[in-house]
Amino acid sequence: MKKFIYLLILIPIIFSCNNAENNTVDMSQAKAEVAAFIDTQFDFFSSGSLDSAKETFAMDAVLIGTDEDEYLIGWSEIEPSLIGQIAVIKDPVFQSRDLNIVMGDDGKMASYTQVVDFTFDSGGQAVEITNVRSSGVVKKNGGKWKIAQIHWSVGVQGQVIEY
Repeated sequence: MKKFIYLLILIPIIFSCNNAENNTVDMSQAKAEVAAFIDTQFDFFSSGSLDSAKETFAMDAVLIGTDEDEYLIGWSEIEPSLIGQIAVIKDPVFQSRDLNIVMGDDGKMASYTQVVDFTFDSGGQAVEITNVRSSGVVKKNGGKWKIAQIHWSVGVQGQVIEY
């Protein structure tokens, strides 16, 4: 009977140790995945694919843009904005720099900041937008990285609040 009780105590310990080992994440690999995702997160603009955009964003994502009305929560609010943007943005080229990634402890979520310059054609005219400050949060769900939150801002010259 003692052996049976020891066995009952030992089995959960063994399985919990095995399970913990299976959940360890290679953080350098996870960070490389995040960097690759961030680098390609706007590819749906090049392809003009709303389906690709939908695969890029989490369904509960938050998009904060440069327009005062661009505080969009959830795919149902983000989708109409992207439909309009995809319709007018042609041949985009995104160049980013100063990427900084901070990984969550579990390797399934990361925040990032970067500066983005991009050019595109709109209505037959070349447009260039530079020094856009971009930050966001991405999360891994079902083995795929998705945008959970993204924020773009364009700085104003001088201080908004003097201090």
